[in-house]
Amino acid sequence: MQSRKNKFLWVILFPLSCVWACLAFLRRRFYPEFKKYRSSLQVVCVGNIHSGGSGKTPLVRALAEHFSARKPVVLSRGYRAVLSGVGAKVELNQLNGSKLYGDEPWMLAHQIKSPVFISKRRVLGIKKIEQSHEKSLVILDDGFQHLSLRRNVDLVCINTDKDPEENFCLPLGELREPVSALAVSSAVVLTPGASPAGLNAWQNLISKNFPELPCFVAEAQFQGFFQGEEHIDVTCEDNWVSFCGVAAPERFIAACKAQNSRTEHIRSFPDHYNYQDSDIDTILQDPRSSSASVFVTTEKDWYKVNGGFKRAHKKLVTIRYGYRLPDQFWFWLENRLQES
Repeated sequence: MQSRKNKFLWVILFPLSCVWACLAFLRRRFYPEFKKYRSSLQVVCVGNIHSGGSGKTPLVRALAEHFSARKPVVLSRGYRAVLSGVGAKVELNQLNGSKLYGDEPWMLAHQIKSPVFISKRRVLGIKKIEQSHEKSLVILDDGFQHLSLRRNVDLVCINTDKDPEENFCLPLGELREPVSALAVSSAVVLTPGASPAGLNAWQNLISKNFPELPCFVAEAQFQGFFQGEEHIDVTCEDNWVSFCGVAAPERFIAACKAQNSRTEHIRSFPDHYNYQDSDIDTILQDPRSSSASVFVTTEKDWYKVNGGFKRAHKKLVTIRYGYRLPDQFWFWLENRLQES
């Protein structure tokens, strides 16, 4: 019965996936040049071709830290944010920041010293940045498919756990547009997955099909345990219980297991999940939570649920991983910006 159901879904979704791929290709191929806004500021775009879970946010953080002397400003869509339509600068003194600005911009604004703006209409957002940050470098978060704004550099992140042979676009597969779109990117950044085989497969695919395209490998680095921005000590022999609401939960689960092999993962919620008090109650009332001394979640989830755990007098922490990028990447990027 399950096999028949899968075949039925495949028959229905395959034509839709083909239509999606064709429309995405034609949109990029024939998007009018006169509609593309050229900012007075330099723009580095961090994007992807898969839907979610590609490692964009740690790369945005790494770029902001590396170019701190250039006073970088991050411009994000603000997915599901109340203020995304009108555009806004993220203000840390606001209540319900995750709902107002989106969970990832809210998290980034706490983690980096750079201003973070959100706008569904990126051109409107960058015009606001131009008014108040005349000499800044703009880091465009998740903007590879946003063609109305020109950029000096287009970086595409690829999660190497994604199957390079899985070439289906949404809704059958996970691709936002065909892999051929990599041809118009400036460089690819392969973000570490759980399988070394995946890394090798993507490197081979890129070298074969895009021989002129620079390809760099990011190395994941454990940076410690945190509660918000407070670095704390955690005993890895304690009983841990984990949960998350991200697009690629397997990465988070593997990170927890790497630090404490006895971690019990309770639940993976959908990406950008809007937690309710009942969800926190469900986690705390789970039988596996009864002996837990530490609860672990992702950084963007922490800012949404920490209040509930604090009221329950439970310790909630995050595991922070950053990226170390090779010197060749920074040398290439700085030269590219000088030439543009």
